[in-house]
Amino acid sequence: MLTFDSLPQARVVRTKGQLVTPPPAPPAPRTKLAEGLYNAAAVAIGLWPLTAVMVLGFAMLALAGLYSSP
Repeated sequence: MLTFDSLPQARVVRTKGQLVTPPPAPPAPRTKLAEGLYNAAAVAIGLWPLTAVMVLGFAMLALAGLYSSP
């Protein structure tokens, strides 16, 4: 039996006597990895002062380790 489920269909609905297209479908949900990366980026951007201080502190520790060696 032949089915046409995989073919995209143009759907039209009637609102107040007018033919209009339905709203678009919501976007596909993110994968677990994408959701984790999105949340990590949101926290880093939202807490940018703390992030900047932490990066500066780690950079100073790294430079202290490099320049204190004989």
